[in-house]
Amino acid sequence: MNLPYLEQDCDLTLRDGLELHYGVNPAFKENTNLVPAFYNHDIAHVLFGLDTSIENEGLTDFRCMFSTTWGVKKYISDYFKDPNAMKVLLNIFKEAGYIKSIFNGFRSFPLWFKVYVESKKMHKKWEINPDDSKLDMKLSDLRSDYNITVINYKHL
Repeated sequence: MNLPYLEQDCDLTLRDGLELHYGVNPAFKENTNLVPAFYNHDIAHVLFGLDTSIENEGLTDFRCMFSTTWGVKKYISDYFKDPNAMKVLLNIFKEAGYIKSIFNGFRSFPLWFKVYVESKKMHKKWEINPDDSKLDMKLSDLRSDYNITVINYKHL
């Protein structure tokens, strides 16, 4: 599936990008009903230009922790203290294969530092649970306003 939001200068709105993201796998949207934290995680995929490959999942986690107001402590808490989140995550790892998931996740390790450095260059951190006005802005404008550089594993 073509995902234009992976490109830095994407003119889709955040809302349109999110709908494309949910079009990749309808379970993504269904999971937000089960685990509300997944909604902001999904927004991060779109805003920061990351697909759902295992390699980019790690980068999305880093973006959520360092480039948003979520922060490390709350992000980890929202995932590991929610039994539904743990169930969904373990199912994802099981389907992809535990060893393969871990190996592929660490393939993006060299980019984790770059994501951290780029998060420090942002003009401000992304507020989680954005209002409709942010969802209706073009990704290119949001990325410019926040000084977001798309860094993803497949688009080096």
